[in-house]
Amino acid sequence: MEIKKKKVKILNLVILLFSATLFLISCTKKQPTEVPEPEKKALSYKEIPIDYESFRKVIGWMSDEEVLVHNGEINNDTLSLFNIFTGEITPIYEAGSIILTAIISEDKQQVLIQVVGENGGELRIIDNSGSVIQMLPLETKGFVNVNWNPANKNHIFISYYQSDTEIVVGNWNLETNEVVSIPSASLTPMWYSANLYLYVDNNDDFSLETGDLYMGDIRTNDSLRLKSQVSDFFVHEDTFITYTPSDFADDELLLNYQYPFMVDQSFMAIPKVTMNDRLVFPYLSQAARNTPVYGVFAKEAVQLELKTGDFEFGKLNFDHKTIEPILDLPDNAPISIAKNGKYSLYGWRYESIIDIEQQTIYSLIDMP
Repeated sequence: MEIKKKKVKILNLVILLFSATLFLISCTKKQPTEVPEPEKKALSYKEIPIDYESFRKVIGWMSDEEVLVHNGEINNDTLSLFNIFTGEITPIYEAGSIILTAIISEDKQQVLIQVVGENGGELRIIDNSGSVIQMLPLETKGFVNVNWNPANKNHIFISYYQSDTEIVVGNWNLETNEVVSIPSASLTPMWYSANLYLYVDNNDDFSLETGDLYMGDIRTNDSLRLKSQVSDFFVHEDTFITYTPSDFADDELLLNYQYPFMVDQSFMAIPKVTMNDRLVFPYLSQAARNTPVYGVFAKEAVQLELKTGDFEFGKLNFDHKTIEPILDLPDNAPISIAKNGKYSLYGWRYESIIDIEQQTIYSLIDMP
């Protein structure tokens, strides 16, 4: 009996030593290292180091990080590059007069400006270093509407009022430095391709409720009526969206989405906005081909002469015929999406940045 107990003790001891050995072996094995997920670093937007009194506006994006800023003193405006993340600002051009209009070419390599002074007005094209590479005298000192051809930067539409009722619309050919009149019943024709352009004839309807869509060709100087019941439109590369007042609800505006051009894909209704019985169209913007279309939309139909209304920044979803809201906005003002699609300029002077991922708005200028 005593021998049997000793055998049991020895067996238990062996088992205990074997278990301890296994434990020590397992502890000496290299444990897998857990790699922590990188933290998402919140972007820090800088304010433009310019006094509010001399700030005119942000013209637009020069890259995903830089914007073109217009500022100036009396009769002497300046253009500068500003990095929204580093805060670095670099003056590139001093006009020596007042800048009325400025637009950036599609490739971001040139800027067209309209200047006015004692000797009259003119258009100037400068490169990114501030060198003037072309000039065109103007007959008017009034505001000139400009639309730069995104497919061929040697062609630019310029248009303005000759009188209270007469408009001048021409194609400025940079290769010949000549302006050729083009058929357009609209002050704002828009390029669709290297040679084709679009415009709406509202048939002198102040309300903009009616309209016909036309396509023009600068090679033949002819225009063709494409579609009726179009009040206005948005075009960007292959994206084409028309605006039409709804026949079913007085408080709705219909958006018709076509892709490719003139091939209907879907439509949706958004709240209708008017000002003194005249349609106010939504501000839309798109970063690049086949990317979301963002816009500033009213939450409900509103007459702006009666109240300011409630507006939001959102994304159009034509598949579900809805607006995907992102954040509320203080005003119905223009937007411009950066090429990377991550943030947008916003405001009547593009004085703010909307961070789309963070759903936050930041001011670019220190306002009093």
